[in-house]
This record gives sequence, C-alpha cells and structure tokens, in this order.
Amino acid sequence: MRRISILLAGLALVASVATANAAQLSQSECGNLWKQANPSGATGLTKSQSAKYVTDFKAANPGDNTIDASEWNAACKNGLIKSLSGSGSSAGEKGTNAPGRAD
Repeated sequence: MRRISILLAGLALVASVATANAAQLSQSECGNLWKQANPSGATGLTKSQSAKYVTDFKAANPGDNTIDASEWNAACKNGLIKSLSGSGSSAGEKGTNAPGRAD
C-alpha cells in the first residue's frame, strides 16, 4: 500500500511539473491561433478541426461538440491550446537535400 502511495505521489509531481512547464500563450497569440484554426469565421470548431491546436478537447469544451471563441480563450489561459510554430516541421526548402532529409 505504501508503494502505491509513493507511486501516485510521484505521478502527481510529474503531472504538476509538466503543467507548469507548458508555455503560456498571450491573449494576442490565442486570438491569432483562433483565426488560424478558424479561417472561415465559423462560430465554433469541431474536435477534428481544432485537433492541431487543442491538446484536450474534452477539457477545453465540456459541453457540446464544438469549441467556440470564449471556450477557446479559456482553454488557452489553461494551457490547453498549443502554437504550431514550435512543431519543428520546417526542415528547409524542398529539394535542398538538407541533412537528414531524403528528397
């Protein structure tokens, strides 16, 4: 029983450190990401439409099947929205045979 308690305490510590290390986005960044995720200006986004940005759709939107702008902003303040800029997906220009790339 003591081992389980220690394990659970360790898991809780890891979770709190991970949450504390999540990059907090500014209100401006949150707004810009909403515009990127929602270029058509729809009143809400589905889970699949927001998947690139929302880390936990259910936590960001506990109500219905779409996340609206106010839910998006609340989720952003809670660290549930991520920026794509740090994804590392840009590896250089196509056809340059950058190291580690097979064009």
